[in-house]
Amino acid sequence: MTKWMAVFFGVLSIALLTPAGLRAQAGATGAITGTVLDPKGGAIAGATIVVTNMVTGQRVREVVTTGAGTFNVPSLLPSKYSVEITATGFAKFVTDNIIVQTTETRTVNVTLSVGQVTETVTVHDVTAPVELTSATTGETIGAETASTLPLSTRNFLTLLTLSAGANTELFDSAALGRGQVTINVNGQRPTNNNFQLEGVNANDVNLPVLDNVPLPNPDTIQEFKTQTSLYDASSGRNGGGNVQVNLKTGTAHYHGDAYEFFRNNVLNANDFFFNAAAPQVPRPVLRQNQYGGSFGGPVIIREREKSPGFPLERCSTRRFRFCRRSVMRLHSRRHFYQRVSRLRKLIPSPWPT
Repeated sequence: MTKWMAVFFGVLSIALLTPAGLRAQAGATGAITGTVLDPKGGAIAGATIVVTNMVTGQRVREVVTTGAGTFNVPSLLPSKYSVEITATGFAKFVTDNIIVQTTETRTVNVTLSVGQVTETVTVHDVTAPVELTSATTGETIGAETASTLPLSTRNFLTLLTLSAGANTELFDSAALGRGQVTINVNGQRPTNNNFQLEGVNANDVNLPVLDNVPLPNPDTIQEFKTQTSLYDASSGRNGGGNVQVNLKTGTAHYHGDAYEFFRNNVLNANDFFFNAAAPQVPRPVLRQNQYGGSFGGPVIIREREKSPGFPLERCSTRRFRFCRRSVMRLHSRRHFYQRVSRLRKLIPSPWPT
């Protein structure tokens, strides 16, 4: 028993100490690619490409162009980026507001103008071109859509049917809790789908469904995408839909929010057959108060480093980790009534009837 506990805690320690960037690879990321040319159309080799996350302000990658003037920056988390290109004898080129989405590649083709490096050419609000690097079909749903569209059970899986080729049966809007969502993609069975959270397999142990797996709060989702067909081997496993979910991270500034998701039978219409019954059946009791909030921002982490010539260590290096945390609580009187009724059936009454 002691041996198995040691193995368990060892694996758990490795999982906790693994950097988030290593865990969020494969289908949970996007990429930026392109070509750098001179005014005559010739390729510029050795140009420096710096990619910066505009949301966090972090400089995430630096690469150089190949002999053919091409560059590729893979494994970028879904966010908004800026690309800075510099080369000897040419003016610096900066383009921003490049939106990288899950499993998609943005193409940035640039023609540098002759000039000094101190000169800068800046391009804002680049129009996203048609995806030419992949034949994958699917729909990307962002944070605003996931948090603002009405979800009766706060289950984001009901939004998967917004993708072409995906459908589900009529959802029970009167249900409490997460509800049951069955997604069919291109006529295939729900068990042919594949679900990944932050690039990690999130399927149920028994079947590739999310029936018994905890679901993230819609307010914590950055974006998710349902790939319906023609996706590559990195997103493979099953032949149905491939669902990639990415969660929000903190930004360079502190932000927070608070909310309450309110449902009450006073606001609901009664069932048609309840109204037609004699005597009329009243509306079922449905009272739900789901409240929560989130807070995110940069966290300063000080690292100890040894100073040359000094035996002691000093805290001089600072790293920033961008975190976001969300809490959610659910209070439902309907659940309380159901539990009381079950207890009444299980526990016999001490009084004669």
